[in-house]
Amino acid sequence: MKPTLRLKRLKSISAVALAAGFLTIGSVSSQAGDESVHDVLNGLIGNYAKAARSGMSNESIKALFDKDGFADYLDAYPVGELAGGFVWEPGMGATFTGPYSKLEIKAPFTDYLPMAEGAVLNKDKTYRIGFVFHGFNHPWLISLADTAAWEAARHSNIKLEVIDAEFDDNKMGQVIDNWVAQQFDGIVLWPAREAPMGPPVDRAIDAGIPVVSLDRRTSSQKISSEVLGNFYANGLQQGLYLKATTDGGNIIYNRKDLGSTADSIRTGAFLEVIGSEAGYNVTGNYHTKSQRTLAFQATADALQAYDDISVVYNTGGEEAMGALDAIREAKRLNSAPGGKKIVILANDDSKEVLKEVADGNVDMVAPYTPLIGDVGIRAVIQHIGAKEGLNDAPPKLIMTPNLPMITAKPMTIEGVKTVTPDNWLYAYGPAVK
Repeated sequence: MKPTLRLKRLKSISAVALAAGFLTIGSVSSQAGDESVHDVLNGLIGNYAKAARSGMSNESIKALFDKDGFADYLDAYPVGELAGGFVWEPGMGATFTGPYSKLEIKAPFTDYLPMAEGAVLNKDKTYRIGFVFHGFNHPWLISLADTAAWEAARHSNIKLEVIDAEFDDNKMGQVIDNWVAQQFDGIVLWPAREAPMGPPVDRAIDAGIPVVSLDRRTSSQKISSEVLGNFYANGLQQGLYLKATTDGGNIIYNRKDLGSTADSIRTGAFLEVIGSEAGYNVTGNYHTKSQRTLAFQATADALQAYDDISVVYNTGGEEAMGALDAIREAKRLNSAPGGKKIVILANDDSKEVLKEVADGNVDMVAPYTPLIGDVGIRAVIQHIGAKEGLNDAPPKLIMTPNLPMITAKPMTIEGVKTVTPDNWLYAYGPAVK
């Protein structure tokens, strides 16, 4: 715990999504024709989803897809058109030192839901906001907390309390209930898993306290706003890269918690892309809970059990680094059939992972920025203001743009242009020599 800081599934990309209130923001550099990468990826999501629902011909992939019920999660996950007036372009965003990590941060979306520095809402009132998450010792998560704390510190009448629930769902629920009892003005949370956080969020909403979730979803239908990123595009791009660069192979999976949004959407989207490609086999399937040590052990066990692994799929950067460490220790980097390199697929754009991409050890990374805590703070402030009749409430669904994958050399895969590590400005975490 740190001390108090003062300071659809693409139902279709159509009117259906807009009528439901789905709001997606931003665009990035031009891709195929006049379409942004956001639009290109959304179109691909729709195409592959439709094909997957028609049936998967690869029985190994289909068995995993069906066993874990990925279709149910994907069908409920929002994917929408760009809307809302905010247009994001590479290079945008503020640069600052993270209050917790003490690292330089370039946050991409500081101009989204813009809010001037200084006192907010009723300037004679101090507003108490709680920010609860898991993982001050995790580079992605501390960066999330950094951006939330930075935004709160810009406003003199915001008092932010930050608590690390240490990957304990019960503790997170107790923290929220405690803030409800203290009559906090707003709550922002990063939920590790969906189901356990629904009831405490509902209790806060029923008490009249706005609640905003970041990154992952809760099971609450009452939540004030969700700030969601591009999980669907992440898994899709991992599949696109694999399909474009390989002809099949045995895959081991290092996945996040079963039932977490990050695992359900990323892994499900990945399987949708390769579900009808011949030759891909599910060889090992592990849940490593975003922990490098668990990914290391799972990968080491798989390497010991199988001598013909071609691909290691990872739902996060920490998992990818754990897998790479295990492969290096076993001296198996170039042990795929035919003496080929084992393909390592990653998510999350840490500086450490990007160095491995540049060095040719990790093959691709689908960026998923943790630098969105500031958006959550601004959203909850707007909800507080709406409750006080001072402004309109923000949308219930606040989505960030789809971003292109990062590869060592420029590529174009199904209309999506990749970015090289040296051209990506928004990497998080400590630099690696």
